[in-house]
Amino acid sequence: MLSALAFTLAGCATPGVSPSPSPDPSRPAPSAPELSTIPPSDEPVTGEVPAEIMAALVADAAERAGVDEDAVEVVEALAVTWSDGSLDCPEPGMSYTMALIDGYHVILEADGEELDYRVTGQGGFRLCENGERPSG
Repeated sequence: MLSALAFTLAGCATPGVSPSPSPDPSRPAPSAPELSTIPPSDEPVTGEVPAEIMAALVADAAERAGVDEDAVEVVEALAVTWSDGSLDCPEPGMSYTMALIDGYHVILEADGEELDYRVTGQGGFRLCENGERPSG
């Protein structure tokens, strides 16, 4: 039985290919190639949110704060997948769909206050006043 198993395993080997030798401890291990990095920036990330959605959010923030739209700054704007219909900002006593929802998380600053917007992929949004910033 053992000889049959040995014969079968020998047949699985790739002809002409020898196993890799074990590393020589006297040689330094090869280092991974260095990756290019983008230098850090103080500019907010805004490239993922469509312009028409961002314009609606900026207009809403300006109206809430009583300032011109030019006075609203983007702190953060990212594409996200919300874990449920609450857009990760549930309100007490409400029930929500239990499905993943693609959308956007946008933090705007107006008149010194940060406004946390939760947005669906179709552009529906709401201000989250009791939530924490989503992770990941």
